[in-house]
Formats: sequence, C-alpha cells, structure tokens
Amino acid sequence: MLSLYDTVSRKKVPLDPLRPGRVGVYTCGPTVYRYVHIGNLRTYLLTDLLLRAVRFAGLTPFSVQNITDMGHMHQEALERTEDKVIAAARAMGKTAREIAEFFTGAFFRDCRRMNFLPSDVYPRASAHVPEMIAVAEELERKGATYGEGGYLYFDVTKAKGYGELSGAILGKGEAAGRTDGSIHRRKRRPEDFSLWLAAEPGREFCWESPWGVGWPGWHIECAAMAGKYLGPEFDIHVGGADLRFPHHENSRAMAMTATGGRFASLWVHAAHLQVDGRKMSKSLKNEYTLDDLEARGVDPMDFRYHCLTLHYRTPMNFTWEAQAASRKALARLREVFAARGGEGISPGTGSGAGEVRRRFREAILDDLNAPKALAVVHEAARSGFPGDTLQALAGEWDEVLGIGLPVAAPGDARAEPARPEEVAPGEVGDLARLRDRCRREGRYAEADALREKIREAGYDVLDRKGKPARLKRI
Repeated sequence: MLSLYDTVSRKKVPLDPLRPGRVGVYTCGPTVYRYVHIGNLRTYLLTDLLLRAVRFAGLTPFSVQNITDMGHMHQEALERTEDKVIAAARAMGKTAREIAEFFTGAFFRDCRRMNFLPSDVYPRASAHVPEMIAVAEELERKGATYGEGGYLYFDVTKAKGYGELSGAILGKGEAAGRTDGSIHRRKRRPEDFSLWLAAEPGREFCWESPWGVGWPGWHIECAAMAGKYLGPEFDIHVGGADLRFPHHENSRAMAMTATGGRFASLWVHAAHLQVDGRKMSKSLKNEYTLDDLEARGVDPMDFRYHCLTLHYRTPMNFTWEAQAASRKALARLREVFAARGGEGISPGTGSGAGEVRRRFREAILDDLNAPKALAVVHEAARSGFPGDTLQALAGEWDEVLGIGLPVAAPGDARAEPARPEEVAPGEVGDLARLRDRCRREGRYAEADALREKIREAGYDVLDRKGKPARLKRI
C-alpha cells in the first residue's frame, strides 16, 4: 500500500482512496506570466512521481493541474490592484491574454522535456470564474463573509480548524505582512482574505458579479476548480512548501466551510529548492529555467534524475557541481543498461531479481522514496543480471522513475532511452485527455464527439494501448 506524508497530520498515512481503485489528485499549477524555474519544476516532478507511483500500486489516478492565467494579488502590486500577468503584459506591450497563452505553451513544453505524465484536466482560472462566484455566494449564504464597495472577504474565524495545515495561529499576525495595504483597509483582521475585488478602470480581466464588476481573489481559484473536477472531497492535494501558508491554508478553510466536506484527504508538499545556498531571485540572477540548464549542457532528463536523488521532502540546494555529478551518474546507468540490452525482453528470472524488485517497490510505496529506489537500480546495474532480466527491470522501473533507462525491442540489438510522453498543447490537449477518460469509462459516443472537436482544431489523435493518446497536426 502506498503511504504518503500528510502535512496536516504531520505523519505518514496509508493512501485509502475515497473511490475504490481511483485516486483524485489536484496540483497547484503555474501562474503564467513568465517561464517556470527549476524550483517550480521540482514541485511538478512530485506530482509526476506520485501519479506514476499510484499506477505502480495498481490504482488509477485522475489528475487536475490548474493554470492561473489571470494572476493574483501580490504585495508589490496591492496599491495598483494589479496582478503579475497584467504587469508582465504591460511591460512587453501585449495583452494579458496573449502573455498568459504564450507562457502556458512554454509550460507545456517544459513538461514534455521533463517527461511529466499529462494531467487529465488543465483548468484555466479565467474560464472558471462562474464556479468561483458560486463558492463565494455559498460562503456568503453561510454567514462567513463580509465586505463593501465591491470587495468581499472571508472571515477566517468562521472556518473550523483554521491553522491545522500550516500551524498559523489567529491573532498572531502571520498574515499581516502579506495582506496589509490601503486597498484592504476594509478588512477586520490581517488573516481574512479577499474572495472578490472591485476592478480598477481599464483592467483587462474583470467579470460581473453580485458584488459588482471585479475579479476573484487568488485563494478561491483552486477551491473552485478542485471542487468542479474532483468533488467536495478528493484524495490528494499537491504543491510546494511555500504555498502552505497562506494559499493552501486559506483554500482549505474556504472549501471546507463552503461544502462541509474534508476537501483533500492528504496534503503533500515538496520542499524548497535553493541555488548555491541562496533563494532564487532575479536580482541574484540565479532563477534558472530549463533553457538556462540546456545552455550549460544539462539535459532536462539529467535535472530530473538530479531531483530524484533527494527525497521530495528534503530541501534541495542546486549547484552546478552536484548537477554535473548526477549527469555522469545517469549516463553511466544508461550505458550499462544499453550495453547489456538487445537479448529480447522476457520476465526477469535471474538470481536476485525478485529481491531487487521487492526493495524497489517498498522504496517507492514508502512516501515516494526515490533516492532509495535509485540505489536499488544502481545495485541491479552492478549485479551481473542476464540481459533479459536487466531489460525487464529497466522497463518496469522506468515507468516509475521516468529517467529514460534504455530498453531494447525484441530482436533489436540496440537499447534506446524511453521517449518522453507528449503533452498536448492548450485546449486541444484538454480535449484529448477528456477523450482518453471517456474511452477508459466506456463512453465511446462522447469520445467520438470529442475527436471531431480535436479535428476541427487541426489535430488528430493516435491511440496507444494503456497510454494517453498522442496528438498530430492534420
């Protein structure tokens, strides 16, 4: 059974799916006003490893990862009521929607390069404002809100168990430094947060609402989108440790208050990534992207391997020296599997194969212990297992690790690294993933209708047994 460290209970907890055999997973995705950096990618790698481990455990994941394409409030923009998507657009002389669409595409490209399994749904925040308004209206109906002048706030004293996730204590001022400013002078206490904000003149992203023309606060976005696609209760919520407070604490409090449900059963967080012992920042010029790594000769799969050498809950200090060592280690591992491949793939029966299989499985199912699993892989590479045994192990293990261990086709003397999964572009990708889901559930008429929509957009799908369909241009 797969066990995961739950941030709320502060202990490892066996995964007990709410629906037999099916695991609902929600991940806080990117705010698309810039390229994602390697710290973001380490967090998204946690989701990918989790989805692969869920499959490895014999369960079926259903994954939702949002795209925040209209920005959200940040301290440096409070006085202007301006979000970072809009600020980036103005700096580049483009519309906010153009900026969001460009960087959404860049995000999907990085996902392909990192060999991330695609989520089933990538909901865009700007397309789900009605759902956010509905959540705010329900909170208002329950007497958990207040506001005036086009602003609506959530009263955190109405939330049962507020602070359980992050350890925040009401009245201690944890939120004061993040939320004060003249724009929020209507707030009763620092910890309360905005559900709806009045739009300033000329704002590109704004909608009609019961409180006037405006836009939703950041924390309500994920609560609304998770609820739409996964229901009021689902299995796992994933994100970076930096989001525990205030974002995850507030999303959880709001969703639980609105529905009376538990929201996520388990909360799983990836630890911070620093560079040379310092926080990444533009001023330090150490906010590296995948393009920066490739410019220094580091393949994205080398970075993926490097991340897996540390447990996801262990803070990571990225240095070029450590990355170079990981690159060499992965190259050596691939060389061994490639050199001894080509004998055909058959169930591994070599001496000790069962033992290393057991230990690999135990490592992965024990809170996604990738470093321990990699140690087993290296041990197997040094073991002298027959070529067919080693190839069988490589095929099984790379379904979990996704690092491109070479596997030879039957009768082929060459072992080639596994090719990364394709992530479909934008809305077309969402249609393809929804079609995959319909096919899995036997809803073939709906799947055929979705395929026609995909074709109308200039693409067609190539179905692959047991894997997500690939897209190709017509």
